[in-house]
Amino acid sequence: GSTFKVVTASAAMEERIYKPTDLIDASAGVWRSGSRRVTEAKNHNYGVLSFTDVIVKSSNVGAIRIGLGVGAERLGRYVRRFGFGERLSGDLPGETRGMLSDPKGWSQSTLASVSMGYEIGVTPLQMAAAVSSVANGGVLVQPRLVRALRHGATRTEVAPRELRRAIRRETAATLVGIMEQVVADGTAKSAQVPGYTVAGKTGTANKIVNKRYSPTDYHASFVGFVPSREPAFTILVVIDTPQLPTKAVALRREAEAHGPVRYVIN
Repeated sequence: GSTFKVVTASAAMEERIYKPTDLIDASAGVWRSGSRRVTEAKNHNYGVLSFTDVIVKSSNVGAIRIGLGVGAERLGRYVRRFGFGERLSGDLPGETRGMLSDPKGWSQSTLASVSMGYEIGVTPLQMAAAVSSVANGGVLVQPRLVRALRHGATRTEVAPRELRRAIRRETAATLVGIMEQVVADGTAKSAQVPGYTVAGKTGTANKIVNKRYSPTDYHASFVGFVPSREPAFTILVVIDTPQLPTKAVALRREAEAHGPVRYVIN
């Protein structure tokens, strides 16, 4: 889902294809390619957005425009740089590579999908590590469970292992600022923590049910780090098929049947 737009934005800025102030045409709120039609969440029509606001508002059409500008070869390269499509940790023998097809075979439709976080399968560990690399100034660090080894009275620290540089420090710093705006004034306002500045990104991905995307079942997610300028924690939250409480569903149906009503749910 849209948490993956962090990768698309990183590739576009790192390759100097877009700057944060550049304008992206997301007008009409829809992107079409042949018979395929991609719309914004909740049928928004954002019009022309800055590159920054594409991420802050999580525009699907805007992300597709950015991804098409980056191209399959370059976007695929950054997807790999951030650790997707590979096992990252030696501490987890059950870890999978996720699902990532060869960018050489991506159609325009696949490139559009990947740009907004579809047609790719990632693990929670991969996503947390990728966003941590932004927090780490652009360096991907190997995730680990073991902090130290003990042998009798001897304690040996397991040193953090840097796998590679995913993006330049300057690109990471710019992306941190954009992700701060996502939390301060975008789709992740609920992730605000009093007394701290949080950087993050939300995502919603429809689930595959009977080999088709379900119109009702989805994964809702958030990934971010805090404090954003001196990060101590990366936090990933994924909710499988979130549902409104029963009382909320009943009240919503009442509102739809009889017009707007005001209510508070504790």
